[in-house]
Amino acid sequence: MEDFGLEREHREFRDQFRRFVTAKIAPLAEAGEREHRFPREVYPVLRDGGFLAVNFPEAVGGGGGDLLTGCIFYEELTRASAGVSAGVFAHQHLAAGPVFRVGTEEQQGEFLLPALRGERIGAFGLTEPDAGSDIRGIKTTARRQGGDWVLNGSKLYITNGAIADFMVVAARTGEGRSGDALSLFLVETDDPGVSARDLAKVGNHSSSTAFVSLEDVRVPGRRVLGQVGQGLGQLKATLTEGRILVANRGLGLAQEAHELILRYAGERQAFGKSIGSFQAVAFKIADQAARVDAVRLMIYRAARLHMGGRECIREASMAKLLASETAVRVTGEALLLHGGAGYMEEMKVARLYRDAPEAWIGEGTNEIQLSVIARSLGLL
Repeated sequence: MEDFGLEREHREFRDQFRRFVTAKIAPLAEAGEREHRFPREVYPVLRDGGFLAVNFPEAVGGGGGDLLTGCIFYEELTRASAGVSAGVFAHQHLAAGPVFRVGTEEQQGEFLLPALRGERIGAFGLTEPDAGSDIRGIKTTARRQGGDWVLNGSKLYITNGAIADFMVVAARTGEGRSGDALSLFLVETDDPGVSARDLAKVGNHSSSTAFVSLEDVRVPGRRVLGQVGQGLGQLKATLTEGRILVANRGLGLAQEAHELILRYAGERQAFGKSIGSFQAVAFKIADQAARVDAVRLMIYRAARLHMGGRECIREASMAKLLASETAVRVTGEALLLHGGAGYMEEMKVARLYRDAPEAWIGEGTNEIQLSVIARSLGLL
């Protein structure tokens, strides 16, 4: 693989982590896929290998890497398992990330530090039955009672929802759709009134995706995350960086599928020669190579802009959009080019094909990304 302008430490990290994932994570992921469960042992394995929280500062127990380190991390982890990658992403970025950015010292000691050691699993409670991409449409409420807040509502499609120890929950503390109507809360999942049940999915079988109910859940005032009424801004900050990171999940699926069919095309014989020598096959694989490389360059551009403190909302949405489209296209073609073998569950390409459509949805649908891009162009 070309270095795509990566520094030496990034290339060394990529090579080292790829070997680690193949040896240590892939077997756990395969068991999780078979058993339709998130393999919790992934966290201590990552921690003991020095690969948990790689792009968090060393001061809080992270690896000290930058956003590009995080991009490489999620691409390589997704190549082993999109389900495991989804769970780790929700834990590290969506749950631990906001606590790192705006949490108090007490909150970081109680939630962040154990999370970055893999001792407590986090989840991010944003999406609801009637509100997903429409953040301002959240209906879960938080009402003040004395020094506490009482939460009521439900959250849907919550990654880690049924296995998490704590959850960052977005709830309405004001009226209407104004920017100061939402706040974030740290909810212990064993608090009275919190219940969750896993949902069956088309793919990503090694991740937990749940419906979470909140019924008169009493949250102490010290567990308000950041300032009351500042939730919308906090959510947008989480989602912008998240789109850069999550784009690497689509990239990882596409890269893995491309390499599988490239290898298979050189080995599979038909009419006395390898199928890769037929133009109809060769051109499809060549097109894949171009698209995968283009997506990686788009992601790294957005990451570098973000690392430089520059506005990159449009670039993040572009990267996420193209990564998801490429994931679905390349995994579908790879399965087709495998012929009957690709339709067998024993072939990894079948799992990649099932997992890929989620890339269209997570961190904002492609229609949302197009809307963001259009607005940045002065349209809409």
